[in-house]
Amino acid sequence: MKHGIRSCIYLMVAVVLTAALCTGCTSSMYSEEQHIQRITARAEERFLGEGSEYTGLKVYPVYNEYDELKYALIEFAPQGFLYVSINDQAYPWRGMYTLSSVAPESWMPYRVKEGVREEITDENGNVSTSIGREFFRDENGHVIFHHQSHFKVAGIENERRYFLRIISTADLGANNGLIPAVKRGEQYLDLVDGALIDYTPGMEAAYAIADIGFINKSNFDL
Repeated sequence: MKHGIRSCIYLMVAVVLTAALCTGCTSSMYSEEQHIQRITARAEERFLGEGSEYTGLKVYPVYNEYDELKYALIEFAPQGFLYVSINDQAYPWRGMYTLSSVAPESWMPYRVKEGVREEITDENGNVSTSIGREFFRDENGHVIFHHQSHFKVAGIENERRYFLRIISTADLGANNGLIPAVKRGEQYLDLVDGALIDYTPGMEAAYAIADIGFINKSNFDL
């Protein structure tokens, strides 16, 4: 009984100390290279263990509209990807790095088209209705699903990767969204639909956005 009480006390002390240490950690304490190294180490530990379906991974920096490192991309081999949000500060209930999903998922390219309504069958056979999105289809009329990131599908290698935040004026089921993009002169290439867009921070627009979100739950921490 005494041993159990002592163990509980030790555990509580460890939790308090960890919380205090985590609360003092800010993203500005690390260089961009260190962030990529830290994310790589965490991703390898979580996803490349014994029996993993992945043979390797690589992490790339992703910048916001102000050219600040706020995200990262994990590309898995042979396929698969996850995005990471680099939080300004780590807390006991949320680490510094938050995954977009607990496991790699697919995405569907589309163009914004007002009034369009489509029934979509996903890869598991589930049917849903989509409004305002005209999905790209293959020669057989099937909706296209990609299992590589927006950047990988577009063949982006040595260019700076961006997530551009907008307030969506299109009825896409979300008011705010992120556009995975790369620069093309004074414009950006929207990698969801392949269109060149004019962009300014904080703008409202009916551009195609990616279904990317970051949830503050412990299993999404990296």
